[in-house]
Amino acid sequence: MIPLLPAQKAFRTTALLWVLFVFTTFLNPGFAAPQPIHGLKLSPRVLRGTNANNAPGLGIEIEQGSIVIVGKRKLTPEEREKIKGAEITPIGFAGGAKTNWKLTAELGAPELFPEAIVDGTKNMVGDHETAGIGEEIYKYFKDWGPCESKDCKVSIKDFDNLGPWSVTWPKKDPRDLTKFPFTNQVTTAMPLEAVLQILSDTKNKKQNPLASDGALDANKIKILTKNNFKSFKKIKQADITDEFLGFFSLLSSYCVLAHASNPKEGPKRLIPVMPRTDFLAQYSTFIEPKLKEQLSDKKTTLYDIIEKASGSSGKLAQDQFKWKSQTPNPINEDWAGKKDDLEKGNLQVEKFLDYLQGYDKKNKKAVPQMDLVKLMDRALRHGQVGGFDGRMEPILGTSKLVPIFEFRELKGVLGAELGAAMGSYEDKVIDYHKQSAKRGIDISEASEMLADE
Repeated sequence: MIPLLPAQKAFRTTALLWVLFVFTTFLNPGFAAPQPIHGLKLSPRVLRGTNANNAPGLGIEIEQGSIVIVGKRKLTPEEREKIKGAEITPIGFAGGAKTNWKLTAELGAPELFPEAIVDGTKNMVGDHETAGIGEEIYKYFKDWGPCESKDCKVSIKDFDNLGPWSVTWPKKDPRDLTKFPFTNQVTTAMPLEAVLQILSDTKNKKQNPLASDGALDANKIKILTKNNFKSFKKIKQADITDEFLGFFSLLSSYCVLAHASNPKEGPKRLIPVMPRTDFLAQYSTFIEPKLKEQLSDKKTTLYDIIEKASGSSGKLAQDQFKWKSQTPNPINEDWAGKKDDLEKGNLQVEKFLDYLQGYDKKNKKAVPQMDLVKLMDRALRHGQVGGFDGRMEPILGTSKLVPIFEFRELKGVLGAELGAAMGSYEDKVIDYHKQSAKRGIDISEASEMLADE
């Protein structure tokens, strides 16, 4: 090995100290206090990522479906769509603390019910405030509860013209607020290798705060392994990582379950892990470079890989994602057959994958890359699947960006347990992010630096 000059040694020693400092700080929050290094004093906020913009957000929806909110008449479908998410203020109740959350209207069948929404742009992973927010929300409902014996009403921002809005609490008597059932959903950035584990735990009904324990088609979720790709010789084995398998397990699961779409809801409930970052951003960032050689001869397509790897038959190509046919919301993007797809509310699996890849094998021509599931959902529903477009957020304490997902149909939580349950969500997210960050640290390079000294 060529000996290093003194200046080079000093530089590499300093670099190594920085690597080890950040590594130990991230893995052990106890070291997060400002520490002097070569005369510098580092802010713990920078290390944790808030100021440096390298901490992901953590949003949570807490539904309280046992409380019913009714206006002066039945809402029209258009009114229901508009009122979803509007802020609710109880009348005659002073309320309580609201740390990064608000009370909103959610759609029931057919009435409304209250939903507390924790703002994922303000509640950051690693701030360890989520459990306390859960306790706040439970206390808010508990203190609001006595209004049931009075004329209990709420104001709904921008929709009081449809009121007065009366609130009906559960009629079960006596009612124990400590056992009020809450249904939660979590939205946050998640490495794809962690998504693989969450999907696996969902399929196998293994306890995990972020895995659904009651997904209807959990047994049909596809958990792919390296063996599923052995037919594709031009995909390097070294490229078939857990990140790679996480993406393909997610994509395959959506495709093989497309036929089960409920048109009233679209594909959002096919599996309890819904991508908020669109499939195209995930594909182009994490997968496309690894498939370049395999797809270069135009004989193999992304659809071919999904069909073979998922163990499906050729019928998968014609299976369809489904939405309720209605007057579409305007979208600017255009694709072959767009008008017909929107009018029928159907999208074929093969067409979706062709546009994701950017190649139409049947017609032997390139097509513009786009996520048609996202666009159809945006046109015919709320635009939730892939609704964040290409937005990603960092793995905690690093600069690596990963997709954002919504984890749905989580285990129900009783009122008094809400704080602990919400804290467990944050703890699990941190755990997954730590595991991913550890994989990204090049220990061999650090060892080489030390050896040079």
